[in-house]
Amino acid sequence: MSLLNSCKTRRDPPIERPAVYLPAMWPLSLQNLIADTWAAWRWRQRLRRLLQQEARGEARLGEARAAVQQGAQERLPVIAARFAERRRQCQD
Repeated sequence: MSLLNSCKTRRDPPIERPAVYLPAMWPLSLQNLIADTWAAWRWRQRLRRLLQQEARGEARLGEARAAVQQGAQERLPVIAARFAERRRQCQD
């Protein structure tokens, strides 16, 4: 399950540097960190939900089960770092 291979358009485009950046604004890096962490958490929850559905017999994963299980057990900062790298590649 590689997140780095595709640069599909996201529903929420990455936060870009505004024309005017005021000191009272949140740092853009913090905004991107929050967005990447939220997306990583949602992605991991989807994988965990898929494993639960397979356990109940509602879904079949077949050979992808090992990859889904690995992704569901992965630490959130690792997943968020992959999302951030993908965002940086798609911005360039």
